[in-house]
Amino acid sequence: MPIESLTHVVGWTLLHFCWQGALVAILMSCVLPLLHGRSSQVRYLVACSALVLMAVLPMITCIHLVMVGQSHTGELFGSTLQLPSVSSRGGVSFSEPLLDRITYTLDRFLPLLLFLWGTGVLFVFGRLGLGLVVAHRIKSAASFPLPQELQANFYRLARRLSITRPVRLMNSAIVQVPTLIGWFRPVVLIPLGCLSGLSMAQIEAILAHELAHIRRHDYLFSVLQSIVEALLFYHPAVWWVSKTIRQERENCCDDIAVEVSGNALIYARALSLLEEHRSTLPAFTLGVTGGNLTMRIKRLLGLQKGPALTQPIAFGVLTLLIAVAAVSVGTMVRAQSTVPTQSVHTQSAAASGAASNPTTDSSPISQSASPNASTAPTITSQYQNWLDQDVRWNITPAERAAFLSLGSDPERDHFIEQFWLRRDPAGAPADTYRTEHYRRIAYANQHFAATIPGWETDRGRIYILYGQPFSIDSHPALNSSDESHETWSYKSVPGLGENIELKFVDACKCGNYQLQPTPSVP
Repeated sequence: MPIESLTHVVGWTLLHFCWQGALVAILMSCVLPLLHGRSSQVRYLVACSALVLMAVLPMITCIHLVMVGQSHTGELFGSTLQLPSVSSRGGVSFSEPLLDRITYTLDRFLPLLLFLWGTGVLFVFGRLGLGLVVAHRIKSAASFPLPQELQANFYRLARRLSITRPVRLMNSAIVQVPTLIGWFRPVVLIPLGCLSGLSMAQIEAILAHELAHIRRHDYLFSVLQSIVEALLFYHPAVWWVSKTIRQERENCCDDIAVEVSGNALIYARALSLLEEHRSTLPAFTLGVTGGNLTMRIKRLLGLQKGPALTQPIAFGVLTLLIAVAAVSVGTMVRAQSTVPTQSVHTQSAAASGAASNPTTDSSPISQSASPNASTAPTITSQYQNWLDQDVRWNITPAERAAFLSLGSDPERDHFIEQFWLRRDPAGAPADTYRTEHYRRIAYANQHFAATIPGWETDRGRIYILYGQPFSIDSHPALNSSDESHETWSYKSVPGLGENIELKFVDACKCGNYQLQPTPSVP
């Protein structure tokens, strides 16, 4: 994929995530109040599901941007074109919708946005990498012996929590609160003198909290969570969801610790005493005093306030969001179903760039409509000309019927914009197909005009549909009895096959070359 196409796909994937991430956060903020009073594990799974959805949505969007473009255009145009400033179609002025103008502007700034995003990702990953290095050094520096009684209680708790992996309990002069580091070979670090003044029941509850992190594989999930944060750092909703995950993770381990100790008051008192020794830990450590300790203590003692969003209001907002999403998806599906896949004769793709420079007439098709063109009394001439001249060769019967059924000019303007957008190649800048289409019309009018405008000739039709041929074998008439003819060769034509040759004959000796019937092109 060309670098321009890659920039377009990745850039718009990141931009689409702005509303996608916000929608996921809104949904989660409506679901969590409904779970007030439920276990922390349920709330933790909901928050994790939201973060996973945030990580998956950009991948789905990226695949969608590539696949949709391929299904409409078959392949990218051979040359990279600049975004046009189109103010006319066939000599008729059309006002560009505000959304399109915004789209064009964003397209121009995509390289800068990607540069800023890449810089931010490198910075966040560097910060996380530094945290891993610091955590590893803290783990390696822990070498002080612990009392045998504390060691025995620790391993007894590990067996009680069904932890089969090897776990080490070590003293450390660096950390100031009990801390877990590592996943494959986890180590629980106990600071010197930190447990003095605590009863054995309180010490066991604190150790159970750290062992709960090990049983739940929280260290591994914390690393994966940090990777998602780094890639989507620019969205505040990601940080809010991630913060909620960390809070609920600590609550889950608190519940396990209370279950082991059998007394929430004992454990809450132990957390309060440890807060006096609290320090700032690297990103990849899990400490017993992590998260909002005051809220955790209030929760353990049953003093936590209810959610700001009451359950009835949350349920109402969630229902409204689901209804809006369902209507939007249904509308999109119905809109897409009205435009079937183009047939072979209207499916356009480009070959290599044109060999000569076309004219830049702002009204590439100014001739009158074809005698066989459809007429509709309610459609003004400007739209009829667009239908019968501008897109005569590449509009499908279903699209033509749909356009004729429209009842207002704003609807027709919207249809025309969507007509071009549906045909933009995957990853190409917006309006690429339309620009190339009108360039081909201008080229056909300049080079193939005879007794009729160039776009109406057989050579003009083929050129508009399939672009510049790979080679042209021209044979002008040598005498009055001969007929001039040309053979156009295409290496590949979507829907027709490989190595296609098309023969045109000037039977009338007037310059209007007629396409000779072939098995693939009538």
